[in-house]
Amino acid sequence: MSLTALSITVLSADPVGSARFYRRHFGFTPTAELDWFVSLQHPDLPGLHLDLLRQGHPAAGPLLSRQQTSGIMLALIVPEVEAEARRLERAGLSFVLPVTTEPWGQKRVQFQAPDGVTVELLEFVAPDPEWLARQTAPHT
Repeated sequence: MSLTALSITVLSADPVGSARFYRRHFGFTPTAELDWFVSLQHPDLPGLHLDLLRQGHPAAGPLLSRQQTSGIMLALIVPEVEAEARRLERAGLSFVLPVTTEPWGQKRVQFQAPDGVTVELLEFVAPDPEWLARQTAPHT
């Protein structure tokens, strides 16, 4: 199989409003914009599409057309989480999870998008050596 791109589709009650959120705060740009569907790309990731599809639209297919978005986290890898968190806080976003350094080697912060998606900004850091040592699988 050969791929030319990857598209992640999120069901949204308001695709145009949700697209505005991703454009304003995270730098995505639309490649297609209808009242029921918006396709977004980020200039740093041209082969990845974030598509927003109106909940209940037939394009979702028979299994998803009656569902709502839940349990989705969009992780955006950034060079400096703290700087981005300050910028987004000044823009009026509220944290779901404040800037936190995790022992497994991630510094992260989370926000809630209007479509119910948790947006996580993530920076890789060195894992805690003691935590890492405790994570080894037992020998069988």
